[in-house]
Amino acid sequence: MNKEEMLQKIIEVIDPIDEITSETVISECDDIDSLALFSLVVFLKNQGKNYSLADLGKCNTVGDLVDLALK
Repeated sequence: MNKEEMLQKIIEVIDPIDEITSETVISECDDIDSLALFSLVVFLKNQGKNYSLADLGKCNTVGDLVDLALK
């Protein structure tokens, strides 16, 4: 999966009301709350990746989430 595909999957999981891009700052986005991040942890686990909410909490932007998911 490439970066653009992963970005689209993450956007699907977050299911935002507003537009989200890789430059979106997580702490400034009302659509990315703890439930959205937990859903993302579950999605990544289903992809064979084991990250915690703390791991995701270290990401500043959605692009950082994409990079983490592709590791």
